[in-house]
Amino acid sequence: MDKKVQGSWLIHHTNKLQNVTNQGEYQNTFVAGKAGILLSAISETNQSVVTNERLLVLANASNINTAFELPKLLDILKDQELIDVTGNGVGVLGITTISALQHTANIFESLNPKSIELSAIELAEIASNKPVSSSEVSEELSDTYKLASNEVKQLFYDSEKIGFIDVEPITKSENLIFNGNLFRRDSAIKTKNVLDSLNVQERTSLVELTDIMKRNACVSYADSVRILGEPLFKKVNSIGFFDINVVSNTQEEVGYLTLPSAFSKYSSSMVDDAFDLAKAFVASLTYGMTKSHYARGQISMIDRLLGALIDGREVGELALQAIRQGDVSEQSILSLPGAAITKFRGPEANREIIRREQIQRSPFETNDMISALRTGGHF
Repeated sequence: MDKKVQGSWLIHHTNKLQNVTNQGEYQNTFVAGKAGILLSAISETNQSVVTNERLLVLANASNINTAFELPKLLDILKDQELIDVTGNGVGVLGITTISALQHTANIFESLNPKSIELSAIELAEIASNKPVSSSEVSEELSDTYKLASNEVKQLFYDSEKIGFIDVEPITKSENLIFNGNLFRRDSAIKTKNVLDSLNVQERTSLVELTDIMKRNACVSYADSVRILGEPLFKKVNSIGFFDINVVSNTQEEVGYLTLPSAFSKYSSSMVDDAFDLAKAFVASLTYGMTKSHYARGQISMIDRLLGALIDGREVGELALQAIRQGDVSEQSILSLPGAAITKFRGPEANREIIRREQIQRSPFETNDMISALRTGGHF
């Protein structure tokens, strides 16, 4: 597996592992992912040296415990010769999003990961291409990673419960496995398969919203629900058809939708925006342009603002193309004037919320779409 892809999955898995009380068999995954998250955070400051005070702020914002996690992660990054630690702070230069992912994969490899950790990454990668039956992938993973039958069962149990994958039952003994990254690759074909699984009214509404999103960087949550209707909105978003990005401040919480494939600059949007930086940036900019009132400093000259912010930074370039075109794949944070954003919740966390609601209401509600994505039709 390409190292930047592996690094993306390590970040994905670490974000999931942060929500469980015990990382169990996935300690190396967690450590490598945390190191990658910290490396990305300190490299985004555009400063040659991050002061100790700033380092603590960035660590806290990245959900890294400064008392016992931060010292260990700094040691790891230093051992990898990625940072210099001085009495005043940390020196880091020349790290991009892509290289941060590659370094994350290298750190993972240096920790001698267990077979179950490697197979969990492979399982997630397989499930992101198209839904796959549990029996098909079980044998493949068992052969590749020399897993005993009880280890394969543990892998599937862990992966579902932790959230590495989603499971949709199709029979009493068979499940389809997928995850929220389905529409970050081959989105046109997968979109067609989903549309084919819907009735005429649902299909018309979904095409209307998708066309709007191809012309605009973000569409508000409220407008999206109005166009689709709440049942269809929750149905398609439970499988990651759209990315929902939520920005909030002391006054309100506002959601914006983007296309999952809109940030595919080089390979897949999962790789190019593994840390959700461009999505946070675009959602914040959109909030500043559409929600902030004039007296607070509404963003009006977006090209000039981004021109001053980009300075060669990849995330700014992606955001500018998204604002202008709605989709940056052909070109394949939050301290903004007037935006007043204090918190960002990324697409996967929002999809999880909708997916849990959908499962509680009807565990088979998305079955037709998942089956269509797997076969191009129905069972």
